[in-house]
Amino acid sequence: MFFFIFVFNANSESYVKAGKSLVWDSENKSYTAHGNVEFKNDKFIAFADKMIANYIEEKNDEVFTIIELFDNVVIKFKEETFKGNYAIYTRDDNIIKLIGNVSIESSTRLLTGNELIADIDNNKRILNSADKESLVEVLLEDNANN
Repeated sequence: MFFFIFVFNANSESYVKAGKSLVWDSENKSYTAHGNVEFKNDKFIAFADKMIANYIEEKNDEVFTIIELFDNVVIKFKEETFKGNYAIYTRDDNIIKLIGNVSIESSTRLLTGNELIADIDNNKRILNSADKESLVEVLLEDNANN
């Protein structure tokens, strides 16, 4: 059984889907989703085991402002796939932050580390290691320039 809610605003379509449960908290303006969670907005699509989505009301629409994703996080943004244990997205600055076993994968490279800060508006990525003994690894495809 798949629970889902579609939330529309004037500029884009956003939605939350959940495989096990979806709880709407109207007082705190949030949704909590469990099991095969899927979230989509006009920037990216994300998948996780659990999600908490906070929203505001604008012109009788619910607009998601802060999205937290927990466990088995996968975010597809343009030609990249971000993975990690936990992620938070804030609409105000369009930044996605992932923590724990992080990877960025594209058709030509795989980057791994412990923390990723992805600035969507400025197309910048900051990948950090866990500590000074840890490594940030980059694997490039041999014929990436061909």
